[in-house]
Amino acid sequence: MQVASIVLTGFMGTGKSSVGRLLAARLGLTFVDTDELIARRAGKSVAAIFADEGEEAFRAREAEVARELAGQPGLVIATGGGMLIDPANAAVLGAGNSVFCLQAGPAEIVRRLANEPDARPLLAATEPTARVEELLARRQAAYGRFTPIDTEGKSPAEVAADIERRVNVGTPASSDVERLPVRFPGGSYEVRVGSGLLSEVAELVGGGPAVVISDAHVAPLFAARCGVTTVLTIPAGEAHKRLETVRLLYDGLLEARLDRSGTIVALGGGVVGDVAGFVAATYLRGVKLVQCPTTLLAMVDAGVGGKTGVDLPQGKNLVGAFKQPEAVIADVLTLGTLPPAEVAAGMAEVVKHGLLAGRELLAELTAPAWLPLPPPTLRQRLVARAITVKRDVVEEDPYEQGRRAVLNLGHTFAHAVEQVSNYQVRHGEAVAIGLVAAAHLSAGLGYAPPSLQADIERLLRPLTLPVRIPAGLPPEALLAAMGQDKKRAAGRLRFVLIAEPGEVFVAGDVPEQQVLQTLRALQS
Repeated sequence: MQVASIVLTGFMGTGKSSVGRLLAARLGLTFVDTDELIARRAGKSVAAIFADEGEEAFRAREAEVARELAGQPGLVIATGGGMLIDPANAAVLGAGNSVFCLQAGPAEIVRRLANEPDARPLLAATEPTARVEELLARRQAAYGRFTPIDTEGKSPAEVAADIERRVNVGTPASSDVERLPVRFPGGSYEVRVGSGLLSEVAELVGGGPAVVISDAHVAPLFAARCGVTTVLTIPAGEAHKRLETVRLLYDGLLEARLDRSGTIVALGGGVVGDVAGFVAATYLRGVKLVQCPTTLLAMVDAGVGGKTGVDLPQGKNLVGAFKQPEAVIADVLTLGTLPPAEVAAGMAEVVKHGLLAGRELLAELTAPAWLPLPPPTLRQRLVARAITVKRDVVEEDPYEQGRRAVLNLGHTFAHAVEQVSNYQVRHGEAVAIGLVAAAHLSAGLGYAPPSLQADIERLLRPLTLPVRIPAGLPPEALLAAMGQDKKRAAGRLRFVLIAEPGEVFVAGDVPEQQVLQTLRALQS
């Protein structure tokens, strides 16, 4: 069933983005922040667009986005504070959709904006509260056209619940759950892909002792849906994928009295899945694990296959273990809360799987507009197709003794980019760069036609993924970082190379000079 979109407008600081993400999660819709979308496409912040191009150019970008989103059902759209002041934008986004104006008093708005970088020019006024009052008065007539929602004294979750009651959309249930069996030596487990599946976690743990491990971003959104009382939360981000985090989780599990019969539920992205999986593999010599990936990247890659690990200062995933889960629950409704940059990061792994599988999956990526993320039915198909590619590989080689290494296509370059950038480059963004680098290296060694690199770049650019190494990451430093990569064999780096989509192989005799040539060629 298609549902109309929900549009949130209102002044800066009224909570449009935070409320919108929560509302999208509650209703199983896709969240879009128009300012984030514009900034992502422009490659710079909204403030920088105003400074470099002027307000008129920014408003033209807003109008283009308004027209683009107007015909798409199933969205929660958080607009910039001035977007619906324009009657044309209000008309196209308001047609057939529910539009709500979030409101708060001037003093409360000033308080909320204290830590917002884009609000600094506004707060630089001698009397910022008076300045906000003046702007609100100017916009009163325009904002007055929409249903008002008072946010003062309310949490974003309370505001989201208020809007949910008004629109009465309800969470769409998945009528056709994809069930993908994964076999490994000595057993098997099932990957379930569908909408609204987190409620099945309680059934999987069967009433036995269980603990959810999540991060500070995901736990408030989804932990309650799992039906597990005890939740241990770690800070979000790759910087916390380390042994110290593991030790703190051990303390929490002991305090919760989780015993050998217990289950750890990993709820979050790739970092949570890796850390919680490693904890499950080692706590009391191993307890049961249920993986609940909530990002596109984790669903199609990290959540399947049983690999877990944490980072050391010298490199990624240098400490880890294989831990096969009892089940993997990929609830595609959780993807609706992701910002565009995280969706794009996940799509890099989907592109990688397409290059492994051949041109059929790649053709699907060029058909619909994947940013913003499509409705749940299309998400489910995409996730299930990508997981099937990985499932087939890991079944053939469950412990990475041979064929499974091809899943590291682009990753030797990617891990080096992540490490040298001090993890300022997202994993998926680094993988995108790594795929381009792998194509360049493959062509340089005579395995692939030079046109392959351009073909891959044409796939990645519409997804707003980088195709060049960021400035400030010297080739020599990247090559040195590769020396710590866990994929070395007999002291030599192994590179996954590609002849064409569907023909990928591992090479262990690549000259360092050829690698340096690729790194230098891709410097931005």
